[in-house]
Amino acid sequence: MEAGTFKSKILDADEVRRAVTRIAHEIVEKNKGTDKLVLVG
Repeated sequence: MEAGTFKSKILDADEVRRAVTRIAHEIVEKNKGTDKLVLVG
C-alpha cells in the first residue's frame, strides 16, 4: 500500500450517531413498529 493512503475510515462521533440512528429507524420500519421489539445489550 502506498504511503499516505488509507484502507478504511474511522467515523467521528457525529457520524456514528447518525449511522446508529439510521439503523434503528430501519429496524423499527422492518418490524412495523416497536410493539414486539426488544433491545438487548
